[in-house]
This record gives sequence, structure tokens and C-alpha cells, in this order.
Amino acid sequence: MAAFLANVGVNAGHAARSPLFDDGTFALLPIPEAGPWRPPMLRLRDVAHLRRHAPASWHHRPVHLDPDLESPQPTYGDNCRRAGRAFNLRRAAPKDLIVFVARLHPTTAPAGFHLVGCLEIAEVLADVITDPGAGWWDANAHIRRARATGRWDSFWVFRGNGASRLFEHAVPFTRTEAVHVFGDGWRWPPQRTELQTIGSHTRAVRRVDGAGEAWLRSICLS
Repeated sequence: MAAFLANVGVNAGHAARSPLFDDGTFALLPIPEAGPWRPPMLRLRDVAHLRRHAPASWHHRPVHLDPDLESPQPTYGDNCRRAGRAFNLRRAAPKDLIVFVARLHPTTAPAGFHLVGCLEIAEVLADVITDPGAGWWDANAHIRRARATGRWDSFWVFRGNGASRLFEHAVPFTRTEAVHVFGDGWRWPPQRTELQTIGSHTRAVRRVDGAGEAWLRSICLS
């Protein structure tokens, strides 16, 4: 078995921010879709518990709610065949773990990366190039977008089992945790902030084995 670390949610290039509250809870804002809204895509205004944390100008925009860890069928999708950042997920299989890291913004402190949830894989829908019909994947953002646009571009969708969840409290992912998970092989240039370095190293989905995987499982599945 293995674990995979995937960077999700809005980032420094977006106008919206994912807030981290004083008690450690958070709101993970999804990235906007590139094109106009069409059903069955979601608009931010359709996600009531998130829209209040985004600028009003975002409320009408279609959003890519992925991972979706609060639905009865938790899912995560990615373009594992076409997008270099997701190539490692082509090796993911049932019982493997996808852990999600996101950039969160405290009220009175600088932004930082935090672990925000996990999906333990139960099933994989691979290389989707035509509508698979009704199934557990229906609410996934990639399926919604493909049904809205007609573009079935060989994406993958992963279904999570009952251990999959959005964390109640964010778990800081600083240099200390990064070294614990990945070892001391990363370069930490003095001219770059810790946030920038972690962001660059987690831009692509990373596979984690050994002690790093065990630590991630202890966080996610305890």
C-alpha cells in the first residue's frame, strides 16, 4: 500500500482564500472552473457553507468541488493520463490513501499549508472517455464538467471508503512535517519562504511510502 499527497483548493493565484479559524476549523474553497456554468456543474452559490467565505463576485461562478469528501459517496478525480502533476495517481489502487494538503489563511497570521482530509481508495474509474452512466461517480466534479461540456478527456475518479473524510481540524504541514514524510532530500533555498518551497514541492501529486506513509495513515485513519 502507498499514500499520495495531493495539493487542492484555491491557491495564491486566486482572489478567494480558504480561511483557517482560531479553533483550528477551516473552510476549503474549491477552484473555479475555466468555462461558463452549465448544468450539472456546481456554482459556488450552490454550496451554502462555502459561499459566505468567498467574494460576492464568485457566487455565480462554476466551481470544481474536488475532492468531495462530504457526500455519501466521497470522491476525488484528476487527469492522471494527461496532466503531469497527476501521473503518480495512475499507480493508485484500492486501500491506498490520498491525503489532501491545502493553503489556508489564518485571521491574524501568514498563510500556511495544512492537511485537510483524506480518501482511502475503495474503487477506481480509470481513463473516462465516454459517459459511464449513472453510478457512484455522479457527483464528482470531473463527471459534472464532462456532462456539461461533452469533453471526456480520459480523467480518473477515485471512490473513497468509509474512512474517507474532511478533517474537523486542520493539521499543520510545515517544514518539520515535510521532512518527516519525505525525508531530508528537499532543498530549502534561503531566498524562498517555507510556504513557497512546500508549494513548489507539492504542486504535483507525490507518492509516499515507508515511514512517511505510516505517519500520514496515523493522522488520517486514527
